[in-house]
Amino acid sequence: MMRLLSLGAGVQSSTLLLMSCVGELDKLDGAIFADTGWEPAAVYRHLEYLEAAAAAVGIPVYRVSAGNIRADMMRPDATVRGRVRDGARHTSLPFYTRDQSGAGGILKRQCTKEYKIAPIDREIRRLLGLKYRAPWPKEPVVELWMGISGDEQRRVRQSDARWKVHRYPLVFEKWMRRDDCKRWIGEHGFPIPPRSACLGCPFHSDAEWHEIKQDPEAWSDVTEFDMAIRRKGGVRGDLYLHRSCKPLVQVDLSTPEERGQRTFFETECLGYCGS
Repeated sequence: MMRLLSLGAGVQSSTLLLMSCVGELDKLDGAIFADTGWEPAAVYRHLEYLEAAAAAVGIPVYRVSAGNIRADMMRPDATVRGRVRDGARHTSLPFYTRDQSGAGGILKRQCTKEYKIAPIDREIRRLLGLKYRAPWPKEPVVELWMGISGDEQRRVRQSDARWKVHRYPLVFEKWMRRDDCKRWIGEHGFPIPPRSACLGCPFHSDAEWHEIKQDPEAWSDVTEFDMAIRRKGGVRGDLYLHRSCKPLVQVDLSTPEERGQRTFFETECLGYCGS
């Protein structure tokens, strides 16, 4: 059975790849990174590091892509919902919405399936030598490792495809949480990975938006995108990257320390942590 890793280049999947490199887990037959084209520069630098580390022990890392998610969404004919005609790109990102009545909501997320899962599956077909539209095997031939840690166990899903099985080494074998992964990486002298997510992911926390804002080039990139999506076709109302349904440039992303407030650890604990 072919052992492959779905590589996101973040903390958890980096830990799995490096554990395989040093022999603490079975040796992988390969790792696949699905590139949305809109990751932070630090992620691409870290990916190059992982590629070199894996190549040194004979583990190939494959980069695949279904296109540049930002460029696809910025096309004048791009739509976030509804029928696609004349080559227009339909891309459903989890944008926040607000209509004229003030009612808010969030769109369904399909970007993971289109820009991550689908290109990885296509690469697996290539690695298995399956021709275009050839049926998948009826028995498991791929063991796909997933970079999910113990604190994310709710995300564990068994494969609904007969040709593959999902393996979660950090959950069921190593019993490691995200912080444990960081500790393991540091103890072995590897660089701590950056968070892997599209620059303009609507699921960013305010802390993550604040971090992006510290990079003028990245901030200009996401604020330009935020303004451009406002009236994309397919929904009634306006679209936003921030959950407040405000333009990013208008959102207060300052930290409590920057606002002169004391942090949680400087205030009296009321016991909620143990309740």
